[in-house]
Amino acid sequence: MTEALIISSTPEKGVRVLAFNRPSKRNALSAELISVFLEQLSVAAKDKAVRVIIITGTSTYFSAGADIKEISEMDAEAARGCRYLSNLCDGMRAVRKPLIAAVEGMALGGGFEVALMCDLIFASNIGRFGLPEVTLGLIPGAGGTQRLTNAVGKFKAMQMILLAAPITATEALSVGLVAQLFEPGTVLKSAINVSSKLAASSPTALSLAKDAVSRSDDLGRDDEFERNLYYFAFGTKDKEEGVSAFLGKRNPSWTAE
Repeated sequence: MTEALIISSTPEKGVRVLAFNRPSKRNALSAELISVFLEQLSVAAKDKAVRVIIITGTSTYFSAGADIKEISEMDAEAARGCRYLSNLCDGMRAVRKPLIAAVEGMALGGGFEVALMCDLIFASNIGRFGLPEVTLGLIPGAGGTQRLTNAVGKFKAMQMILLAAPITATEALSVGLVAQLFEPGTVLKSAINVSSKLAASSPTALSLAKDAVSRSDDLGRDDEFERNLYYFAFGTKDKEEGVSAFLGKRNPSWTAE
């Protein structure tokens, strides 16, 4: 029997937990995993008994980001045609219930972008966050350039994106990316405790408050512009070289083509 890519559970009344479950691939976001995740997310969003949704991973990786083997086989046309990133963004944006990311370990690339789409991020104090796409000849494509800049400002976002430099959870807290830090192994439990308190609040008020804050966050953001640049990158020789070097465990030789 194939192991579930997403483990759905209801640990407390009104709280649904969706856990990425692809540990052998560091919870890499394959097209199949994203599809299953969006199905489960839609189920939770439509369930009137669910007031808060927690997204989490394993103790080591929330998610390492995109499945590199999968994207290595894509050119610009294929990347644009698969639409899994736009489906992911649209699916998460459609959820009007509070979304909490419970990050125990690493949240990188697309995994970090999923966390950025949530309303709160709780993390282990040994966690790390980063957008390493430029090392593959790519850029973030699920709103990462936009949401990160909105959250931390242009210069910190440029440092993280251009240098592909991950930051510690402690630094993430200091720049406003993370709402609260917890001891390793306690993040999910802590997120459930907070979620149970939220679940006792007015669901209408929670949705309206989320809409109001999200509206402020959306002003000036251009996810489509970012995504078009992301698709363009798939047609470059640098993308082919970057992904090939990653899979071959060697240093890339860039040609700026």
